[in-house]
Amino acid sequence: MSMKVTRFELLAALVLGLAVSACAAEVPKSSKDTLMYGVNAEAASLDPSTSKDTVTHMMMLQIYDTLVAVEPQDYTKYVPGLATEWNFSDDRTELIFTIRDGVKFHNGDTMTADDVLFSLNRSFASSYSSGIRGAIKGFEKIDDRHVKLLLKYPYAPILEVMSNLTFGIVSQRAVKEAEAKGVNFARNPCGTGAYRMKEWKSGDQLELERFDGYYRGPAPIKTVIYKLIPDAASGAIGLEDGSLDFYYLPAHTDYEYLGTLDSLATITCPGIGIHHITFNTTDGIFKDKRLRQAVAYALNRDDIVIGGAEGYADLCNVLCPVSIFGYDKEATWYPQDLEKARKLMAEAGYPEGFDVVFSMQGSATYMNPAEVMQDQLRQIGINVTFDKMERATYLDIVAGKRQFVASLRMINASVRDADYVLTRRVHSSMIGGGNNYSGYSNPDVDKWLDEARQEQVPEKRMELYRKIYAQLKEDVPLIPIYTDYQKFFFNKHLKGIHPHPVFRFPVHEMYFD
Repeated sequence: MSMKVTRFELLAALVLGLAVSACAAEVPKSSKDTLMYGVNAEAASLDPSTSKDTVTHMMMLQIYDTLVAVEPQDYTKYVPGLATEWNFSDDRTELIFTIRDGVKFHNGDTMTADDVLFSLNRSFASSYSSGIRGAIKGFEKIDDRHVKLLLKYPYAPILEVMSNLTFGIVSQRAVKEAEAKGVNFARNPCGTGAYRMKEWKSGDQLELERFDGYYRGPAPIKTVIYKLIPDAASGAIGLEDGSLDFYYLPAHTDYEYLGTLDSLATITCPGIGIHHITFNTTDGIFKDKRLRQAVAYALNRDDIVIGGAEGYADLCNVLCPVSIFGYDKEATWYPQDLEKARKLMAEAGYPEGFDVVFSMQGSATYMNPAEVMQDQLRQIGINVTFDKMERATYLDIVAGKRQFVASLRMINASVRDADYVLTRRVHSSMIGGGNNYSGYSNPDVDKWLDEARQEQVPEKRMELYRKIYAQLKEDVPLIPIYTDYQKFFFNKHLKGIHPHPVFRFPVHEMYFD
């Protein structure tokens, strides 16, 4: 298949390549050699193919690189990583990566196209990539400098997928030697990143040391220690007394006090999740669209943000987290209007209201906003009680079997693109199986989603998403509520930390002034 590269793509690749070179040349000095980084959980695995949780990926970001990187100062931009450039085929179903020359693994080996292909195939075959690999058909080696990605169909967010650390590049020799010796590679990682593992003390800390052979140049900070501190209050104390330079995650209740400390700086990171109410649109009382619209008019979502997220969230007016591509900042949702809500209730045959059970996971993440919603719906005669379930039961009964009437739930955009959330929640092909558990089916919405997934021009994609959002606002299979956000506090002398929705903070960019 012929490959076509536009002048714009060539210029963009050149500019990005120069930007990376410039960053590598301008290495600031650090006044402190060790970064004490408190975390609330231990790494699950330091093997890209067997991990996907946020905390683990924060640590793996220092050890591994991906073919496509995210610009540290602007998480919406993709820049060259272990690939110096990438070129699409004319039909956008093939993507050829040019592999960077001279990159060293932590064991001293030079990275090859064979390492890249081995890594990609290994992660592709893993169940841990199942949520992000749906559009990928496979990978092929072209020659010693090029690897091809084959897609089932043109997929607009593919660069976001390839920047995910699940597709981090490992040393093929290191993996095979670990297997031959019966050693767990997940605890003896070997990547190309700015840091390599020095020591992992389970239940205590993970220590990383600077890798002087890093292709972008040695990092300013010599040592990174991820200290396990599950208790958020203890993490806040560590920030206050200076024993920690950074802590993930402080409690909301500590935000105000930590913000008063002159020794700390702060950043705010938008989330990638969206809390939403889901109705069973095929069975039960909410099969009637008028009742779903009545609920939408009854809610004061600002109060739900305050009660459900202690105010640390942004309202979502469409079914898309506010921090990812596809969110429509101009969209509006139903204003609270109790009179309209009651009128719709009467039209549907329930002028006096009705009783309904919301099926819920029992954690505070879901119950806090649900209880605010419960009080608000009582004003129009909808009396809500809760059937609280353990997660496994919930996923079986509600998401899988769809034996529920309504629920308040949250979904994270593992691929930071509207397609990920919208397809799973409202495309008819996803009914059941924990995705489209409202049972919503609209041929127009399916068509627009399929077109938007394959459309490469951002403005045209947004036009399609606006059509989808307008239709969902009319049909109300779900009610979007909010995307919560996190505030982070750190040593004010620590520089080079920038907001990121899934907290990718590359230590290579950091230094103490």
